[in-house]
Amino acid sequence: MRKTARRNVLAGGIAAVTAAALGAFALPAGSQAFSPVSYGPALPATVSATQPVRIVTTTLDATGRPVFAVREATDRTSAERIISSARKATGTVSVEIDRKVHALDVAEGDDTYREYQWDLDKMNVPGAWEQSTGADVVVAVIDTGVDGNHPDLAGNVLSGYDAIDDTEGGDSDGNGHGTHVAGTVAAVTGNGEGIAGVAPDAKVLPVKVLDADGSGWSSDTAEGIVWATDHGAQVINMSLGSNSSTDAEKAAVGYAIENGVTVVAAAGNEREEGSPTSYPAAYDGVIAVAATDADDEVAEYSNRGDYVDVAAPGSGILSTYPADLTEDGSEYAELNGTSMASPHVAAVAALIKASAPDITPQGIQNALEESAVDLGEDGFDPDFGHGRVDAAAAVEAAAGGGGGGDELITPELAVDGGGLVSYGSDTETTFQVSADGEALAGLEGEACVSVAGGKWDCDTVESDEDGVYLVEHTATGAFQVRVSVTETDTVASVEETAGYAVRATVSAKKSGKGTLTVKAAGAPGQKMALQRKSGSSWKTVKTLPVKAGTKISGLPGGSYRVVVAGTKAVQGVTSGTVKL
Repeated sequence: MRKTARRNVLAGGIAAVTAAALGAFALPAGSQAFSPVSYGPALPATVSATQPVRIVTTTLDATGRPVFAVREATDRTSAERIISSARKATGTVSVEIDRKVHALDVAEGDDTYREYQWDLDKMNVPGAWEQSTGADVVVAVIDTGVDGNHPDLAGNVLSGYDAIDDTEGGDSDGNGHGTHVAGTVAAVTGNGEGIAGVAPDAKVLPVKVLDADGSGWSSDTAEGIVWATDHGAQVINMSLGSNSSTDAEKAAVGYAIENGVTVVAAAGNEREEGSPTSYPAAYDGVIAVAATDADDEVAEYSNRGDYVDVAAPGSGILSTYPADLTEDGSEYAELNGTSMASPHVAAVAALIKASAPDITPQGIQNALEESAVDLGEDGFDPDFGHGRVDAAAAVEAAAGGGGGGDELITPELAVDGGGLVSYGSDTETTFQVSADGEALAGLEGEACVSVAGGKWDCDTVESDEDGVYLVEHTATGAFQVRVSVTETDTVASVEETAGYAVRATVSAKKSGKGTLTVKAAGAPGQKMALQRKSGSSWKTVKTLPVKAGTKISGLPGGSYRVVVAGTKAVQGVTSGTVKL
């Protein structure tokens, strides 16, 4: 279902997200399309060899597929050159600064080992096993890697991928966080070893995006999501995050969901810091998970917010751990965090998928939310979302149609618009909603416009008889137009965005002896320079504010042009040459 702003943090015990290796990687065919947005990112105050900046460019290849490229600059001049070149490239969707993501450690409990797993009983997991054990459902654990040799995971860990080094692998873990997450999902049950996983017959697909210190970059996360989707993942768990969203990561999440993958992420552990929105948990379509304790109270560290969908046990969670990372050589550890809560929900999603193979990601989310145990305020609330997950009830809800797997229509939303327009022009962006080739009329939605990366200004709209939403806007700076179809009992939510770059306009002509008349349009405060050719170069002879009409007289003979300087929101432009 459509969600408000969200964010994702490596919730819990240990890890964080790392960046992709320098280079480019393409989303496979059929990925979500994005329209160009060409205003550039703001550089950090310091760019140096010790504080380099990573610049991520999303472009479209010849077939319309998004392609991500990551380049590193060690000085401001190089960074500006990379950004300028990327913005001018054909098919550029976005140019942005790569974002660090990090794990939020939470103090461990006193007991390293527990006599039983309270979380499984609290979630009614044994009751769910009577209906499903997650047989052969593939759950990608995008994390620090997974210890594939752990005796309680033997046979349940597939060959994975290391997005940091762009190599096959992912079945080693120098941090422990990913192994702990994997054990919650699919530790082998009934083998006389340690613990039981929530979905003991599911398979774990390890994707390493975080290094040994549990830190990394969102570009690696994006690459990992795409790789997991292309290699059979049916559920993705991300117990990691950042306070900032990126277009690359959002595109990867959209691609996964469009290809039928259920995406689950931790809601974050920064409650004491005001619960900043966490990504990828806050992206549309991602199931964001808060953490509860053994008393069904919200964990003291768990983020609250409108993006939280459900809650699950996250405090005092016993799971698998690499023996070489524990002080006593133990192969199990107890950790706290929304990192620990998220895999509980991902594993229940696997139970549902195994019992109802044709169910959609939206159907799984519906089943989880409709069957959850309501805690806190009546109904939805920002601490628990729709409530604490009940595994048995969720599987039953999906089997009984409560998950909306086949009955909910997932419409298509096609957008016509985006690109480069002139300052002050009146634009019309059309979005057409349809299903099976038939227009859907009378569907309520929300049309929003964001100028220069600012807040979204939204209005309620309704599709006309042709299924069209028309959004009009006067171009005063680079902007995005977004339409979200409101979810109903029969129609799922869907959202699309078009991006526009805006360029100033300028013309100059001779209107008398030594006189030029200049007509220009641009942002308030935007400047234009009158330049005279001197040899092979141009020299500025006068700087003026951009105005609709300006007459400049008393000029000596020669060749002149007018250059309007660009701003963050409005691109610059140069007039033709005029001879006086």
